[in-house]
Amino acid sequence: MRSGDQRIEFVDMSNQTNDQLNELDGMEQLTSESRKIFLKWCSKIEVAKRIGNYNPLIIDYQNEMAYRKARNEEYQFRDILEHSMFRKTKIENRRNKAVLPISVSDKQANRAFRIMDALINSANELDGIVVVDSSEKDNASFRLFEHAFSFQMTEIIVKRRSLLSDSLPENVSLDFRPMYEKISSGVFEVEFKEILNYRERDKTPKTLIFTDSINKPIEKQIGEIFIALLKTAGEAKVARFISDREYEIKEKEKKRLQEIELENRRKLQLIDEQNLRKQNLIQNIEHQMENWFKSQKLRKYAGELEVVVSTASDKTTKELLTSYINLVRQKAGNCDPVTDILNEVRDIGAIEGKGLTE
Repeated sequence: MRSGDQRIEFVDMSNQTNDQLNELDGMEQLTSESRKIFLKWCSKIEVAKRIGNYNPLIIDYQNEMAYRKARNEEYQFRDILEHSMFRKTKIENRRNKAVLPISVSDKQANRAFRIMDALINSANELDGIVVVDSSEKDNASFRLFEHAFSFQMTEIIVKRRSLLSDSLPENVSLDFRPMYEKISSGVFEVEFKEILNYRERDKTPKTLIFTDSINKPIEKQIGEIFIALLKTAGEAKVARFISDREYEIKEKEKKRLQEIELENRRKLQLIDEQNLRKQNLIQNIEHQMENWFKSQKLRKYAGELEVVVSTASDKTTKELLTSYINLVRQKAGNCDPVTDILNEVRDIGAIEGKGLTE
């Protein structure tokens, strides 16, 4: 953000505790140097007495108000003359185009435009922006200091007691009731209201209201308006920072607990796998024992045949018996359960090595 050509900077909140941040005034969110620059800038804001070229948003407002007045005059009897050949059609009867929410009398319009122009230009100097959203309802939002405020400017209407008895017909009784008429007071009221996002839905938006007074008209309060906006934005900035920090802490804790849960599930899976392997090993003991004795018998059988080969004199007989003995020993090796037993016990040990105990 900037004020004129000088930077407006906020302090680094990351090194401060939540309690420290909550104790800060909104203005204390600015660095000491930036605070001096900003306050000096605010003190110099002036509302021009004459303006040659208004901001485009004000020109849009003027054009729209002129159209609405002409349209309303053109179509004031449209319900009566709907089917009449005398119905006027010079002005297009369209819906309202949203413009700045300024509600003042014609007498005070020029003053309102000058104040509005100063507000918009000052917001722009602070790298802010004033936006009118497309709709049928007049609206405006000031978006500055990383915060948004809705806006409206009104002229206060007052009731003035009127003596209307002379203008009433003789047969109309006042019943001693006072008669009032509503008139424009010339007193302006400017309202800014926080626009909250979905994460702030439980928060009550803060409303800032600035009213004309004899000693201090709105023209003399523009600097105070921006000081109040910055304070409010600074407080909101702190609240968002704390909320984000707490959310990050919660997410980290949530992630930590999830990792613990995943690790516990992994260990349970390993325990289940270990128990299953042990159970399978136990169930296979009888079968492995049978294979063991079978392999030993085959090896003994092969050894006895080798004795026969050693005593045989015929070469062909020796060769044939030797081939047969090899097959017997191969079958003995296939029956031998030791290798499978070692592999299974080794796998169970590997599972235990991953941090599990019986």
